[in-house]
Amino acid sequence: MIIDKLLTHKGWRVVAHSMLAGSGIGFVYLLSKIIAVGIQQGYQLNLWILGTGIALSLWSVALGSMLAKSELTDWK
Repeated sequence: MIIDKLLTHKGWRVVAHSMLAGSGIGFVYLLSKIIAVGIQQGYQLNLWILGTGIALSLWSVALGSMLAKSELTDWK
């Protein structure tokens, strides 16, 4: 069963790396909503802070997906 595969050390690492990628995607979604609301209400947005947040969230997506792929393909 799939549950038996997730209860191993490798399974937990794959789940953790996938959650890292998922949280990065969620953070990009939240930042885009903040930007949209800020533009609608006429707030002055600090582009350095938004750019840093988007860069870090995209980095976590890339890192999480690469780590999950390396666990699944036994890449060393």
